[in-house]
Amino acid sequence: MEKNLKSLDEYNGERVQYHFNLMSEQPRLNGIACPKCGEELVDTNPMVTLTSYPPQKNVNCLKCEYIGYRIA
Repeated sequence: MEKNLKSLDEYNGERVQYHFNLMSEQPRLNGIACPKCGEELVDTNPMVTLTSYPPQKNVNCLKCEYIGYRIA
């Protein structure tokens, strides 16, 4: 059986892009359905985590303008 391994350059290139995307301040789809209309919610400010207990993130719906929070 042949192993399908990535080169170190391929792996590092993917990880750089992954971390770049994590650090983006642009709203990001999060895979959670809007409780009002069912469309996918976005994390409004992905780099911001509210210091509540438990920690939360702001979410909103681009279709119906729902605004809420999700557990971080």
